[in-house]
Amino acid sequence: MSKLNCNSEVATLNKVIIHYPDDGIELVTPNNALEFLYDDIVHLPVMREEHQILIDILSAFLGEENVLDTEEMLLEVLKNIDDNSKMKFLHYIYDLENIKTDDKVLLEALNPEELVYTLYTGVSPKLNKTFFSPLPNYIFTRDIGVVVKDHLLICQPSKKARTRESIITRFICYFHPIFAEFQKDNNAKIIDMTKEGDEVTIEGGDVMVFQEDYLLIGCSERTTPEAVDLLRKILFERKIVSKVVRIVIPKDRSCMHIDTLFTQVSQNEFVIYKQTLVSNMIKVTEFSMDGSQKEFSTLKDFFLSANPKMEFIICGNDEYPFDEREQWTDGCNLVAIRDGVAIAYDRNSKTAEALYNAGYEIVSGRDISKEYNYGRFNAQKYEKTIITIPSTELSRARGGPHCMTFPINRI
Repeated sequence: MSKLNCNSEVATLNKVIIHYPDDGIELVTPNNALEFLYDDIVHLPVMREEHQILIDILSAFLGEENVLDTEEMLLEVLKNIDDNSKMKFLHYIYDLENIKTDDKVLLEALNPEELVYTLYTGVSPKLNKTFFSPLPNYIFTRDIGVVVKDHLLICQPSKKARTRESIITRFICYFHPIFAEFQKDNNAKIIDMTKEGDEVTIEGGDVMVFQEDYLLIGCSERTTPEAVDLLRKILFERKIVSKVVRIVIPKDRSCMHIDTLFTQVSQNEFVIYKQTLVSNMIKVTEFSMDGSQKEFSTLKDFFLSANPKMEFIICGNDEYPFDEREQWTDGCNLVAIRDGVAIAYDRNSKTAEALYNAGYEIVSGRDISKEYNYGRFNAQKYEKTIITIPSTELSRARGGPHCMTFPINRI
């Protein structure tokens, strides 16, 4: 089996990419927040404290060396890349950002650490100069790429605020040694959606590997029908999966991706927003490699068809108005560390009640962070457990634990 491989959303997580909130987030203001896809401004020191607990939990279960940060990955590439490749990368940035010749000279004179800082935050403290807008959404690394079995999908974001992210991501994917096996044979195992034009946009929050043979793809505010069709064609041509399931959801801010409406926490369980589960407004079509297709009247019908043992844990414990409130604050957006062990936001207390009623132990992420930092952590004792992380500031950015993690190895 390939070293980098993801056959499901709940297989044991062994390697993941994250991005620690960088200084550029403090450049988001009330006047430009919507432009940067934020509904509110955040207090960065607290956001970092909350995100560090997520990192500690991942490090405790996976090992610190298996929790990779995009900023460190970019730095490693820039330190080792040849000049021609580096300049090609920078020219993509220059073209996107309409950088003037004088500024190009200044950027190229920066050392790798200074350049990485500037590419993420948009500013150079050394030069006391702003070159670009910040990238406050890069903390949501799920959207930049997805490992689908033994292939790497590089996503194409729909919003201009995230375009520089996709250029940086593409550069990392094509040149970082962690992705070496995808880069073999003329990048044969890379599916690069950034090459396909403006109509083809797809973000990782709309892509889920389900039960090894299925790929679920949301058709949403961020992922276009053209992208779904093209990806389905590529997947079948390469025989990567045998079934692709298109899930059409409302083009609404409250449900920008399918992972804001449901995520899998065990082989036979999803946490899901009830209206999504039973509404005939959600259009579900299963496409098979042999050319056949099947329509399902509800998402529940599809899941039970694929797995008759599937059970559903309802966001907000199926209580109004908590269901709506907690879906908005990512109560459905959990990431599994392994089958039956997942990370959630602590603020969604009614969803936690539903998980507890389904047999899950609810454990504080702060406690695990302390155990890990004091060298007392024992991963083996956790079974059927939901680990909650503080989320006062993280949730303001409109994304949860699933959004903030880009798994590249699950076995």
